[in-house]
Amino acid sequence: MQKIALIIAVAGIAAFAQGKFKLRENKDRKEFEGKIVCIGCHLQNRDGGANSMCTLHSKHAQGLLMKDGTLWTIVDNTRGHHVITTKKLLGKNVKIKGWSFPKAQYLEMWNYKFQKGEKWVAYDYCKICGFEEGDHNDGDLCEDCQEE
Repeated sequence: MQKIALIIAVAGIAAFAQGKFKLRENKDRKEFEGKIVCIGCHLQNRDGGANSMCTLHSKHAQGLLMKDGTLWTIVDNTRGHHVITTKKLLGKNVKIKGWSFPKAQYLEMWNYKFQKGEKWVAYDYCKICGFEEGDHNDGDLCEDCQEE
């Protein structure tokens, strides 16, 4: 089993080196606006419903529901994990800036804004800064966050 995994990894590295895979770039980021919902609960309550068992398995992982009904799953990495797991965001309107992978219905998040009343409050992830309401006001970022 380990040999097979090694062969697949080497093949992937070789393909990347030959330019067959394109890395996403900052210029390709877009903004996606919608509401944060529990993916499992939403699927269970939609058109006939899925047997999601989200309490047992996915622990109510959250995604982005667009106004047109499109449901996006968020990549569970350092930046996205907060949005997937923070229950304070459930049912809230957000604007996520990041990269989309439409064939898989996934968004990789760079940062997001949360609607509070009529204004949008920026939340940026940083190893130093963290996620706190109004941190850095979309402009006064630490060196890691200024990577744009």
